[in-house]
Amino acid sequence: MVKITFVKIGNITLTTLVDIMLDERASRTDIDATVISSSTKMKPEAAERLFPLIDQVETDLLVMISPNANDKGPQSVIDKYKEKYPVIVVSDAADKEMRAKWKEEGVGYIIAPFDPMIGAKLDFLDPTEMCLFNGYIITAFSATGVFAYITKLFDDVIGQLKTGSKPELPNNYLSSIGIVTSYPFTNEYSRPKAMAALNILNEAGKLNVNGCFVEKDKDRQLIKVAAAHEMVRQASFLADEVRELEKAVNHLVRTPHNKEGKILHKAHFFDKAHEKQ
Repeated sequence: MVKITFVKIGNITLTTLVDIMLDERASRTDIDATVISSSTKMKPEAAERLFPLIDQVETDLLVMISPNANDKGPQSVIDKYKEKYPVIVVSDAADKEMRAKWKEEGVGYIIAPFDPMIGAKLDFLDPTEMCLFNGYIITAFSATGVFAYITKLFDDVIGQLKTGSKPELPNNYLSSIGIVTSYPFTNEYSRPKAMAALNILNEAGKLNVNGCFVEKDKDRQLIKVAAAHEMVRQASFLADEVRELEKAVNHLVRTPHNKEGKILHKAHFFDKAHEKQ
């Protein structure tokens, strides 16, 4: 059994489901996951409070999920455990220099630039808006293939660990074209719609960064972050259209895990999930 520790520092949308998507029915017998979180806080002191908890858990693979993994808090976790465990960083941002440093040090990474920053302005963002924002992105990531792509990356590493091998960790800066061309869509219009949704999310993130950190005028700040959230909402609608296109031709690919952790396959609604030939 492969023991995985997920360390969550701060929050991006991937934070919410990155561990659950590996064991969607809680039926896998080949992995055992522990989640340790500082919730929304990601400063160094928040990360340091997690160290005693991480040290108590038996771990074969450590996955650190955080916004902007360049920051001191997330980086302190990487620096402390990169020599002890295989480490994979999951984030929305990390510059080229940092990614090159991680690769040289043997640290894996999965960077999803279309996991946008939220519009975190006091006069705009409340708990309801925050939940809607993340919900829209979850829909978009599900229907466009982002979650499926990342799940496959993790399952490849888990498979290597199960054999006792030193795993080859992913070094992936995700792109919208890479995601949509790898996912087994059937309808020819699904890929451009999915790519449009991911590109909208990417641009929404840039607009939120501008509204939160660059724009000085209070009214313009609110307009920009609200506009970014409207973009995210529209991206979810486009992604939902993708899902409906696939369902309409009765060729929606499903890839459940069986108890042993193998990824099964089915395409038509009444098919039995089976190992892909």
